[in-house]
Amino acid sequence: MNKIPAVEKTVHLLRFLCHHKATQAELSRELGITMSTTYRILNTLREYDWVRKEEGGYYALSSGLLPLLVHFRAQLRKLEHAKKAITRLSQEHHLACKVSIRRDREQLTLYRAEAPGPVALTGQPGSTFPLIEGSVGAALLCLESEETLRKLVQECDADIPEKSNPELLFKGIAEVREKGYALNLRKNRWNIAALSMPLYGDGGAVVEAAFTLIGSAEDFSAPKLAKLVSILRKAIDECSIEQAPNEE
Repeated sequence: MNKIPAVEKTVHLLRFLCHHKATQAELSRELGITMSTTYRILNTLREYDWVRKEEGGYYALSSGLLPLLVHFRAQLRKLEHAKKAITRLSQEHHLACKVSIRRDREQLTLYRAEAPGPVALTGQPGSTFPLIEGSVGAALLCLESEETLRKLVQECDADIPEKSNPELLFKGIAEVREKGYALNLRKNRWNIAALSMPLYGDGGAVVEAAFTLIGSAEDFSAPKLAKLVSILRKAIDECSIEQAPNEE
């Protein structure tokens, strides 16, 4: 994959500042960027008010980034609605639920809701997993080309079933394309069952997130599966309804 090193370093720096304020020296050390390059990146970002310098020489993200969020208002509303939807699903149907998004070569758990009970089945919000893994990976990657998928498998260095047997990923994606969902019955590191569906955006041109129900294989047995698919699809359809922002 062709990359522009200066842009990649800038992205890494901005991502770091999403979580921590830092001095120029700390950014240089933590990101492995020379002091001179770090200085030039910071000065450029300050020109556009994307970064500001605070007392003590610490750098932080600045308000110049806010206009970039306008484009994502509809998506953010969908995801906020998704948080409420999975909480309701977990309580009504006694299954763990989560919403995942893609972040580079990872899938990130954005929201989760546990079923009533003593055992937690989902990763904490902020947990990351290999992008190609499980039903979530199939849902998030269902629009990608075969060439891209094979490259993602090749670049994955995690010891997961999809790495040793890529057909698991391709089978899951084929299931999403044909049926609208991927069902993984214990073919994963945790020996659990999961049902995932994509949340599309931009008229179906992109996958914005994946909704997942998690439980035991028995929870997704034939008599129950059709109902759970319908329930999950309804929740996604509700999130997909465009909600115009209130005008003042």
